[in-house]
Amino acid sequence: MQQTRSNGFTLLEMLIVVAIMGVLTSIALPAYQNSVRRSARAEAKTELLQVASDQERYFSNFNTYVDDATPLNSPVVAGRDRTTQNGFYAISVSACGAGTIATCFLATATAQNDQTADTCTTLTYSDTGARGATGDTTDECWQR
Repeated sequence: MQQTRSNGFTLLEMLIVVAIMGVLTSIALPAYQNSVRRSARAEAKTELLQVASDQERYFSNFNTYVDDATPLNSPVVAGRDRTTQNGFYAISVSACGAGTIATCFLATATAQNDQTADTCTTLTYSDTGARGATGDTTDECWQR
């Protein structure tokens, strides 16, 4: 009597592979999502610095700041926001707590869409270069 050997996988072997893939995915997916959120945060920081630069250029020409996140676009529109390239943050400009918009500004990047799950929900940058954040410590939000 000759035995034939089947070439294939048993159900048990397939279940073990699926279980291993599930464990690896549950470990890797949160790390990947955290990495994506950190990169979006870097985009927001870059855009905040660009807004501050635009505000300073506007101030050097007109001796006042404005609550327009894109002040170099003519005409200036009060309350106009700016969105980061990939749409993860909306950036607005307002007067700082110690004065009026004519003398100081505070640019705020607020998380949008999936980015709201990040630990840093807002990032701020002022005319004095002061950085701030909500949701986590300022150092954690600005250094990661």
